[in-house]
Amino acid sequence: MRLTLVFLLIAAVAHGDDLAQTAGQIFNSILPNLISNHVTGQQGNTATNTLTQIGTVVGGVVDYAKKKSYDDLLKQIQDSTTDEDLLRVSDEMFKADQNNAINYIQVNLQGKTSSMSKNDEAQANLLTVPENVWNGPTIRPFVALFDNYHKNVIRPEFVTPNEETEQVTYINTILATGPVRSLMAYLVSKGLTQLNEYPEQVELLKKIWFTKYARHWTGLCKCSCAFENIFMAELKSDEVLGLHSWLFFAKRELDHKANYLGYIDKLDLSGKGLILKQHSVLSNTKDAPEVSMFVGTSPELETALYTLCFMARPDRPCRLSYNNVQFTIQTKTLRADNVQLIDTAYPVF
Repeated sequence: MRLTLVFLLIAAVAHGDDLAQTAGQIFNSILPNLISNHVTGQQGNTATNTLTQIGTVVGGVVDYAKKKSYDDLLKQIQDSTTDEDLLRVSDEMFKADQNNAINYIQVNLQGKTSSMSKNDEAQANLLTVPENVWNGPTIRPFVALFDNYHKNVIRPEFVTPNEETEQVTYINTILATGPVRSLMAYLVSKGLTQLNEYPEQVELLKKIWFTKYARHWTGLCKCSCAFENIFMAELKSDEVLGLHSWLFFAKRELDHKANYLGYIDKLDLSGKGLILKQHSVLSNTKDAPEVSMFVGTSPELETALYTLCFMARPDRPCRLSYNNVQFTIQTKTLRADNVQLIDTAYPVF
């Protein structure tokens, strides 16, 4: 009988849409056999215990059946999110951004340039970031992740236990913040009720941001992840990928590994920072001719906005707003081991 139960459960898992129905079939097929057994004395206790065990197993199957798969989560948000939803939720996220740093840093734009120009129109650094900002409650665990990755896009990387702890620390930290709470509340409001559970929230963010994947030019090497490519920078020969985090760029400037040549364009975000399009050179020779990034915003706000747009508008313009200032986030996705993930994401205007 136990063997039969195992086979039925395996069959159920193989057909996720029929899990709840199969659970009922398991119970109905076993119950008559149990009732027809001797149900007195020790045998009766055995039957009762077996019923309890089966009820627990079947209950677990039913609970599992209620959970949506990762692909189903993404599809449901894509199908149910309206343009008005995106404008409203992004505005809420900005208003909830308590760790915004724009009033504590110095942004020295200097001269204008273009993506084609090789002239240095900025003799000083773009950003001056005081120590108290680096010690911010979400910035510190964010920056702690920077040394977990190699800039060479084809160099193998292995996640150590300490690095995995740092990932979870960052996720746990931002899950307590306003922008990410707004994100999760929105996802739940669209029917993703399993995201009411804290472990499910951690699992979702960890999958989206830290799953290692291989790009087509890296062969089998799982050398990248969304966090590395978006919030840091990777080098593909002489091409700079990513570089969309002002905090990472400020660190590069402090280490004399980034030379800011000037800005191309900017959009003020009504006192909450700006979106900056700029031209820089990394490591003296790696040209980044047109890089777009938020400046002054918190890591949790950027993570929440990019996550929202990846889930709701993958591979197409995701139109957002704060205080009637509208802008767009563009995401690009890939599938790795049949899982959809973020390849890159960045703000445009």
